[in-house]
Amino acid sequence: MVFKLSVQKPPNKPITVALPELPPITHLAVGEGCGGTSLALQYSRDILIDGGRVVWVCEKTPDPQRFSQILNNVDVALLAKFHMMECGEVIAGGVLTAGKLAERLTPQLFVIDDWTPRTGQPDRLTISAIEKICKILESTGCKLLITSALYGDASGKEQWKTRGKNLLEHLSPSNWRLTITEGGLQKRTLLAEDETFQLQINDEGFS
Repeated sequence: MVFKLSVQKPPNKPITVALPELPPITHLAVGEGCGGTSLALQYSRDILIDGGRVVWVCEKTPDPQRFSQILNNVDVALLAKFHMMECGEVIAGGVLTAGKLAERLTPQLFVIDDWTPRTGQPDRLTISAIEKICKILESTGCKLLITSALYGDASGKEQWKTRGKNLLEHLSPSNWRLTITEGGLQKRTLLAEDETFQLQINDEGFS
């Protein structure tokens, strides 16, 4: 006789899912308010919990409350391996300085959050700095995650366009896209190359 055990899940409890593995270089394009920084923090959290090191470059630091929510369960000793560099509008300088840090510390993840301006053309100096980072990280196994904003295609050919995408194509990044899923404020669609993931954002990140 075979017995089947039925397990009741707690109501309204989000189910944690493993995020898709990051390729060596990922360019994540994010719709406004979709949580691109939160997703990058969640990848960082996974690295830290595994004992790895993260270098993070940004124009301004993530929202303190959001930062605390996502990294809440990371031990203080492990948080010491999270190196954040806030560089204002001079992203290129911040990337190069963080690159020198990466050469010494050999991180497992290098994040450049929101690398392009929301209007106007991306800075060529920043592109040059990213190229140098790729060369530094190439032999280390460290993954590079770059985030930028999505914007509507005025020509009407596509719904969305990725800011700065063409300028990074020579680096052969994997192009990912995070957008709001139709029909739910907290639901998100992550398009990772040819795979689509339906996610829900909550206090702890994505589930």
